[in-house]
Amino acid sequence: MTKFFKLAGKTAFITGASSGLGEQFAKTLSNAGSRVILAARRIDKLEKLAKTLKNARAIQMDVANKNSVKSAFETLEQTGEKIDICINNAGIAKLTPIFEDDLEKDFENQIQTNVMGVWYVTKAVAWHMKNHNIQGSIINIGSINGNSVPAMEGSAYSISKAAVIHLTKTLIAELSPHKIRINCISPGFFKTPMNSVDIDKVLPHIPYGSIADPSDLDGLILYLASNEASRYVTGSCFTIDGGMSWGGKLW
Repeated sequence: MTKFFKLAGKTAFITGASSGLGEQFAKTLSNAGSRVILAARRIDKLEKLAKTLKNARAIQMDVANKNSVKSAFETLEQTGEKIDICINNAGIAKLTPIFEDDLEKDFENQIQTNVMGVWYVTKAVAWHMKNHNIQGSIINIGSINGNSVPAMEGSAYSISKAAVIHLTKTLIAELSPHKIRINCISPGFFKTPMNSVDIDKVLPHIPYGSIADPSDLDGLILYLASNEASRYVTGSCFTIDGGMSWGGKLW
């Protein structure tokens, strides 16, 4: 059974890998034997992380910039990298209350990064996998805010993550003929630098009774990354939230 979660000989491409969940994904896949390519805007943090991993490479890339994504993948092609696993983790979150002015840019930035960024990278890696005949796995990171309606002023973030979830499901028709799987994980509240929510305020709404640690996603990431473990799984969205979204709405 342990062979299902060994990724020796595989290469994983992880966006938003400089901190938080992305950093944890990189460590988890590296420990499972995969080569990891770390992508983010902050190249200094990526290079520092890469030095701590067994077989890693850092590449600067802004997912919200189509030309940046194109340039990064051209570089990877030129150096002979073959990507088997892609984790679309990069994202931003900021409240956008409708009765406050001058928030259009915050709204637009979240859509550009969280939706178009996933689209740009997915398109690039799908072409890569198709051209190299790779039976790959694409894992998108959504959010419980995309599954349920949160009682907070984060409409831009919520609809961006709902789009990621629906994009995951709609792409199976195009990717499946090439044996490329695509799935989505919708985390709840995790201890990450991006999550600034007051824990004492959130905790009463989590049936499991605790805030999640990034390592709580390790098992699912390994499962979805492995063709042996999840060969027949595609177009699915997995909610990992300690039961928080069970009631149909958040808070």
